[in-house]
Amino acid sequence: MISRQLRKCTCVVLPAAIATLAIFGSQVAAQSDQDATELTVWFAREYTVPSREKLEAFEAETGITLSVDVQPNDNLFQQLIRMRDAGLELPDIVHLDGFLRPVVAEAGVVVPIQDIVDQWAADDPEGYAEIYESTWSDGMWNGKLFGMANTASMEEVYFRADWLEEAGVTGEPETWDDVLDFARAIKEARPDIVPFGWWAQRGNGANLIFSSMSAMGTEFDGSVPNLKSEGGQYWISFLQTLVREELVSPDAIAWNEDNMRGGFVASNVGMMLDSAPTSVDAQAAGLEAGTNFNIVPMPTSRSGGSTDGVLVSPARTFFVTADAAERGAKDEAGLALRMLMQSDVALELMLAGADPHRTDSVLADAGAVDQWLPIWKEDNIEAFRNQGMFPVDLDFPSAEDVMERFNEFVISNPDMDPMAIADEWQPQFDAIRD
Repeated sequence: MISRQLRKCTCVVLPAAIATLAIFGSQVAAQSDQDATELTVWFAREYTVPSREKLEAFEAETGITLSVDVQPNDNLFQQLIRMRDAGLELPDIVHLDGFLRPVVAEAGVVVPIQDIVDQWAADDPEGYAEIYESTWSDGMWNGKLFGMANTASMEEVYFRADWLEEAGVTGEPETWDDVLDFARAIKEARPDIVPFGWWAQRGNGANLIFSSMSAMGTEFDGSVPNLKSEGGQYWISFLQTLVREELVSPDAIAWNEDNMRGGFVASNVGMMLDSAPTSVDAQAAGLEAGTNFNIVPMPTSRSGGSTDGVLVSPARTFFVTADAAERGAKDEAGLALRMLMQSDVALELMLAGADPHRTDSVLADAGAVDQWLPIWKEDNIEAFRNQGMFPVDLDFPSAEDVMERFNEFVISNPDMDPMAIADEWQPQFDAIRD
């Protein structure tokens, strides 16, 4: 299994962080004679937890102690609901997959945070202005802001530039048709490897499918795709072409993302769709970014001449729980959210393996980006900066299950008419609404 390599943070405090700490200090000066407030924060992954140094600096400036725990259970939202139903005390802040926000919001586990975000904007307008809109749009449900979706895993096109050069192909894929042509060229240059990594093993999630569908222009109603739309038909045909022309592994139906990622890192796969941090593993394996391989944002044009789709990413999201609000700790939780978006904290976490943070306080700083991931250029950052909303609603868990089975079916039926596939599968998606 290929895992994200942990990187040691040697960063210094950036100017934006110093300004933020000064704001914290002025806000809590009146509390200096009071006992420290303690907040319990549950993080989704170890590499998303700020260092002890950062936590202690936050406590020194605010008087707020953060008691942190890592809860990597992907069914954590069910645990939270059971705790709430049993009358058990919830943590004050929880870190969950963003697609769970409709579920936890409707269950009353978390509360809207527009008030503390508005206070943030008023207290630190310059710092707040550096945060990307997608941080908040991916935290909305039913017109209310429930979460801070501050990191995201944007899928990008990885390709072996050296193998393509052998086939006489230079430049970057600008359309999805180009992606197919690049895969064909890799097959010609390296007939013994898998030109394009795609996986269809069920039970491994469907974020890649939702993201690629959206980029190709598939229309969504919440989490339900319109397979008969131009984008839906193109996505089906795209996968079928990969299979018919033997551009994917004959075992793709049994592959998961580790097979794909491991194959690319081991130089057995020529192209794939994956997030930027995987490039660290590739370089650790001896591949040189910009020479052996490159990464570019997924295209949003199918054939050129128009923009057909939009880039979206699944996002890890911080929520404030109802318990925090009930015990009057919501404002303190708001300060903790600010700390998690400080430039020095964000960069530290990115260097430790976290996904990029949605803020120009880091990504507009060339030195910080070079320290984190030099392969990311302005086009990558601009694409990340301007992402749309990931398609979720209350039906997402059911839609994800159907999507996994649908992906497997398309890979297994490369010669079936795309509209016939849509006729068979659209009712299964639509039934989710019943």
